Amino acid sequence: MTTIGIIGGGNMGEAILQRIRKNYKVLVSEKDPARQQYLQKTYKLKPCSVKELVEQSQVVIIAVKPQDVEEALQEMFFLVDKTKLVVSIAAGITSGFLEKSLPEKTRVVRTMPNMPAMIGEGMTALAAGRFAKRGDLDAAMKIFQHVGETVVVPEDLIDAVTAVSGSGPAYVYLFMESLISGAKKLGLDENLARQLVRKTFLGGVLLLDRKKEEPGALRAKVTSKGGTTQAATDVFIKYKLDDIIAEALQAARKRAEELSKQ
Repeated sequence: MTTIGIIGGGNMGEAILQRIRKNYKVLVSEKDPARQQYLQKTYKLKPCSVKELVEQSQVVIIAVKPQDVEEALQEMFFLVDKTKLVVSIAAGITSGFLEKSLPEKTRVVRTMPNMPAMIGEGMTALAAGRFAKRGDLDAAMKIFQHVGETVVVPEDLIDAVTAVSGSGPAYVYLFMESLISGAKKLGLDENLARQLVRKTFLGGVLLLDRKKEEPGALRAKVTSKGGTTQAATDVFIKYKLDDIIAEALQAARKRAEELSKQ
């Protein structure tokens, strides 16, 4: 059985651990004592150093925060050889940076998952590094298919993916917050407003998924000419919601590029 080592046991590291542990042997190295204790108690994991993890794993997933990646790479440097596949989920960390920070010709796959991975409904984009083979990309895809859907993209699109699906759940929650706030201004109490908004989003997404129709087609089915829905959507159009979203995505991509370590 393939052994996968996860460096970093935060939310995303735990999400991956939780979804793959039935199919792989998993090791986790986590420096925060409280978090390590939680993982040990919840998943019966023994504490593991980076050295032990890299030596025993065929696939090493770097799941620390971007600012902690360099430290992890330094600890890994003398332990990584050609038998290891290194997979990174760190935003803004390019495969080129990883390759320059690890032994020559290290096989690297860069990924961008998102938070719904925590319930197996994630969306992960993957890009192969210079020395990764097709089999390495397939192996990484197989791992992340346990946390949701996967797509392969050229690495120069990863920042755009980050702006859309990586950060996207936050946009959904922001819109939901705005709907709840607006509902309360209409006189609905907070509990009812939350229930209406939560179920509307959940039902809307499930309907879209099951019907396999375009969002615009389903929107048209809800929107009667001259009706209440059109009255609302006309306001969104008046204030150019498309332009607001496009500008927001461009800002997110620009920030991802600024944070990028080449």
